[in-house]
Amino acid sequence: MNLSAWMRIGQPLEPVLDDCDRCLDAWEAGGVRGLVVGRLLFADAEGAHTVPAFEGKPEAYRSRGMQSDTAHATDPKRHRQLQYLFDEAKKRGWTTMIFCPGQGTTNAQALSPKEDPYGAHYMAAVWDEVFSAFPQVDGGIVDGWTESSYELVFHHGNAVFRALGEAELEKATVRGWDGERLQLGLDKLAQRFRQFTPAQVDYYGHYGLLQGLQLFDIDEDVLYWLRWRRTDGLNEARAARSELDQLSRPLLLGNGLRSAVFSGMTGMDFCAWNEVLDFLLVKHYFWHRGFDGLYGTLSRWVKQLRAWNTVLSEAQCFALAKAWLGIELPGVTTLAEMDLGFPTAFFEQVVYTETRRAIAASSAEKVLPWVDTGRMPHGGDPMTAGDLDQILRASQAAGLKQFLFHNHGHLTASEWQIISRLCGTPWNEDSTGYWPPSTPKPETF
Repeated sequence: MNLSAWMRIGQPLEPVLDDCDRCLDAWEAGGVRGLVVGRLLFADAEGAHTVPAFEGKPEAYRSRGMQSDTAHATDPKRHRQLQYLFDEAKKRGWTTMIFCPGQGTTNAQALSPKEDPYGAHYMAAVWDEVFSAFPQVDGGIVDGWTESSYELVFHHGNAVFRALGEAELEKATVRGWDGERLQLGLDKLAQRFRQFTPAQVDYYGHYGLLQGLQLFDIDEDVLYWLRWRRTDGLNEARAARSELDQLSRPLLLGNGLRSAVFSGMTGMDFCAWNEVLDFLLVKHYFWHRGFDGLYGTLSRWVKQLRAWNTVLSEAQCFALAKAWLGIELPGVTTLAEMDLGFPTAFFEQVVYTETRRAIAASSAEKVLPWVDTGRMPHGGDPMTAGDLDQILRASQAAGLKQFLFHNHGHLTASEWQIISRLCGTPWNEDSTGYWPPSTPKPETF
């Protein structure tokens, strides 16, 4: 059975809106069966994405006890084009979703943490506003919702061992957690990560849970912090889902999650989250450098561990990362080897296992991985169309039925050829017809 592809349209929305029928026809022929649109912002006169894609609904907030300004204005022409896009996608039987509903478009004052501890009323108001404007859309996707930090050193806005801020501590306290103890557990683990010896790494290493508890000196305070990272986000998700389920019509809910190997670090228990979500959008992001790629994240962990523990060898820092995260890359024992690309064993072992774990926690019908490769995914090192092919084939071998290409604006000709071959009718590369936007047409050379 062929894989089923979904396509995301991010910023800019306008090129697809202006060529809607041709794009949808080409995608349908190539095996696309789902559409994700957003963020819901049009370009203004200067080309910045600041114009809301729909009229606001202040009553959605006021009815829930929040203050809201008058409805924001949209671009009527573009709004009609967007409605047409959703209508046409639904006529084809596609599932349609909105990415980050309301982000950049809401203009309401949220309730205080005491009034709305989990932000559930605010989220319900946002979704009420957005999906009232788009009644034909099936649901929404949030990105990294409640995920805890996973980068060891500060990078792309997060870091594991950072002091809890005042607002974060207030929220935790309102939700029933001991803020001082959370900070104590965090500080203890942060200190431990700076005090490893070669003997400890070589002796305890990655030899099971009990040895790991000793290697990382896990005590009751650290466990309290770790439990908070897992439980608090899950409680927030359950509260929000309860509110969303009270809206006037059922809406599908998806969340973009870091890959399964990082889920312990991010506090995202896929088995538990399966009870809340309709789609688990696990991120099949594997590139080096940039942000969110598996290779890049692991390399930063190894470099930081060595900077903090200068007595350790590079190999011992890799062993620490494996003991804590569970990551082991086939054919990679040094940082230098990470610059040589991906061996076949990486796809057959790592990509396969990451896919299999996600499906085991949920189902093939609910797992919808984000997939991205190309010239510079998330600022990372380029990945080839051959890499994309191996990612998809390994995932399919693990039981995957569907995937979401990250963003049509980044789609190259070679990537679309790979996707269309695996999912539908191979693309004919007619430059007078549909052409992926991230590859110049031949006549422009």
